[in-house]
Amino acid sequence: MESQLKLQIGKNNVQIELKPYKLELRNPFGTAHSLTTERTNGLVSVQIDNVIGYGECGLPPKKPYCYLADYNDIDIYFKSFIQTCKDRIDRSLDNKYDPFNSLPNQYFTNLRPSNNSTSEYSTFYYLFECLDECTLNSMDYSHPARSSIEMALLDAWGKFLKLPIYKMIKNDCDNVEKKPFYYTVSLCPTMEEILKSSDFGTKHTLYLKIKFDQDIDKCMNILWSVLNQLNPQRICKLSIDANSSWTPEIALKYLTRLVPLSHVISMVEQPFPIELLKGDNPHRNEQLQQWRDVKKQYESEGLSIFADESVSSQKDIPDLLPLVHGVNVKLEKSGGLRSALSTILKAQESKLGIWIGCMVASSLNVSCACHLLSLFSDLGGDLDGGLLINDETQLFTNDAFLVVDHGLVDLQNNNNGIGVLLK
Repeated sequence: MESQLKLQIGKNNVQIELKPYKLELRNPFGTAHSLTTERTNGLVSVQIDNVIGYGECGLPPKKPYCYLADYNDIDIYFKSFIQTCKDRIDRSLDNKYDPFNSLPNQYFTNLRPSNNSTSEYSTFYYLFECLDECTLNSMDYSHPARSSIEMALLDAWGKFLKLPIYKMIKNDCDNVEKKPFYYTVSLCPTMEEILKSSDFGTKHTLYLKIKFDQDIDKCMNILWSVLNQLNPQRICKLSIDANSSWTPEIALKYLTRLVPLSHVISMVEQPFPIELLKGDNPHRNEQLQQWRDVKKQYESEGLSIFADESVSSQKDIPDLLPLVHGVNVKLEKSGGLRSALSTILKAQESKLGIWIGCMVASSLNVSCACHLLSLFSDLGGDLDGGLLINDETQLFTNDAFLVVDHGLVDLQNNNNGIGVLLK
């Protein structure tokens, strides 16, 4: 099977293609579980006549129960998707499939088949139906691939409608609130590289996310070195990202060291291991009680805990409620914007805070996520993927949003769809 599809749907000429999107990082990107200097993401294009939409999925190094796909997996899924399109071509004409039937009616209202009598959306309905009926949707690695295809479809649809995605989601939304934009200071191999990265980041925003691991002295030294280099008076907010690397004991030791900075820490992200809630764990009940106690103690000191790796879809929310104050929603984890929105709405219903994050990716990917951030996030998010990679490997210009006022996302509406342009 090919990684390209050409179809004639009614009067529309349709071409869909997947390519590898190789990105070189500006600095080594280190977390508690990996260190990378380059990434190979998936890049999808959907062309319907003269309108072209683009989608991208970020692909971090694989990690059990969380990061489950590499480019080969994306290619396998994509080939299955285009085969589904071929097999269902008889459904393409005058298609009335509702891609948004899992969402409340106030979202994507004008794009639903029940609210318009035109047949000009049939091609989009057909392609979404093929995506939602793809035989590999049950595979655990399918989410990033689905996200990139959906992103390209929404980008093309927005360009066709001459609307930005946030207005497709909420058609009565004329203005969106500016939200904080965090830059990630990762666990680079040397302090020199860490400080170089933080210095670069604060040229764009005074909101920083700092990666931590289990080494308390090392990470607190990184934190204070970054603050001292930048002058703590300038920092607006910090977030701490443990990438599921702490034990309850380590979390409580960190707490005593973080309390003096509680007034500038927006949240502590994923301190507990992914295996706490996923996979076989004979000590789960005991460990859950320990982490519930950690949450209470952090809460008593004015610090919030957010889940990242442990939340993929809305189904994960109930189990997380005793452990966290909020969730980090990402397109690739959720399986696309629609599923991400379902996760957001379920989290809001459960009184959880909303953070919007991204994988290491280009301006294309993060700009799509920015539409969700501007509409739904409480604390903002770390949509810094476009800053983490070298400009030379970036295929798109970021025209979707500006970062203003020392670190606030100002979503633009002068471009349609996602809002980025191919260089």
